[in-house]
Amino acid sequence: MLGGGIIAHICALRLQEQGCAVTLVAEPDTAPPSWGNAGHIATEQVQVLARFATATRVLSDHFPRGPVALDWGSAPTWLPWSFRFLRACLPGSVRRGDAALRGLMLNALPAWEKLTKTLDRPDLLDLRGVVKLWESADADQKATGALQADHGPATTTPMDAAQIAAFNQALATPVKAGVHFAGTAHITNPRDVLDTLLARFVSAGGTHLATRAVKISPETDTVRVNTTQGDLTADRVVVACGVRSGALLPDVAVPLVAERGYHVEWNHGGQWALPNAVFEDRAVVVTRFGSRLRATSFVEFTRDASAPDRRKWERLEAHVRALGLPVASPFARWHGSRPTLPDYLPALGTFRHAPRIVAAYGHNHLGLTLGPVTADVLSAHILRGAPLPTAFSPDRFSLRSGSSK
Repeated sequence: MLGGGIIAHICALRLQEQGCAVTLVAEPDTAPPSWGNAGHIATEQVQVLARFATATRVLSDHFPRGPVALDWGSAPTWLPWSFRFLRACLPGSVRRGDAALRGLMLNALPAWEKLTKTLDRPDLLDLRGVVKLWESADADQKATGALQADHGPATTTPMDAAQIAAFNQALATPVKAGVHFAGTAHITNPRDVLDTLLARFVSAGGTHLATRAVKISPETDTVRVNTTQGDLTADRVVVACGVRSGALLPDVAVPLVAERGYHVEWNHGGQWALPNAVFEDRAVVVTRFGSRLRATSFVEFTRDASAPDRRKWERLEAHVRALGLPVASPFARWHGSRPTLPDYLPALGTFRHAPRIVAAYGHNHLGLTLGPVTADVLSAHILRGAPLPTAFSPDRFSLRSGSSK
């Protein structure tokens, strides 16, 4: 199992507990994307983002007006990706993508509940849902649209006057309307989730190698993995390395883009106990993790190795001040890259040209949400040959030009 994020950790544990001898190859990472996100289990997001309406938002919501940013220094990376994205916006592709994503999302929260109970840590999952809030003059219209939209297994109810008032008593900028999304959840401590998964994996007999995979090579009956600390061989290799996955698969087209997000986090001084909230007009998610608050935002198309844009943190801190959120410490800043394929679906399953190599990457902003259900379907696929929707096929972007493997 190659990778240090939530997908690799959960899949490694699931396979180990089902009788496989699993080695998890993962460099220590104090702040992977699965740690730095908003912690939201986003079961309401049952429609793929690869649709023409999303493309128009790149223009209307471009930074600094909105949360979408294009790193022009990385255009050779995201421009070819964008052409594939536009092809994925065609109606047939959207229908297939929506159906495949919905199939996973219907089981996403039950899979999380099962996992936290298996870990004997139900406290890691908060099932109280999330609220989405609007401040603008057309707030009621936007809330009505949210109430009428398809949210899959999540259910929506309008916030009443008392609930709105509770926020407005705590905020410097009043909100005018809000919707509560039940059937969603959030993780109470993302770092604790990863640490608990790793400890349970090792206690179940799994092996953790704190090293980085640099190359994988299919052989007759095995797969060779070259790491920074030597070579390994395995019957099968699962690639769950996020944005680095393509570098390990030289014969396959892996059009991943680094979709960078940013957060700022601080101590709220015991002055915040309201529900986790999405301030929709600002595209900012505010999550409470114990004594800390975290504000998360931005979709920046770039390369993983490119330098972060400090203006994004400054904008987040400005939102925090404008909202009047309680701040009792300096801000801690983070950025991380979500691994995103052009059709906004993950790559899951075995490769035609290399059936001993299994894909588990490209979950974009839904990696945390889909971690446990991905482990469910992938372990069934590996151990019992259970089919996966063709929309998730890792071969859907074809072999790279010139490859005959």
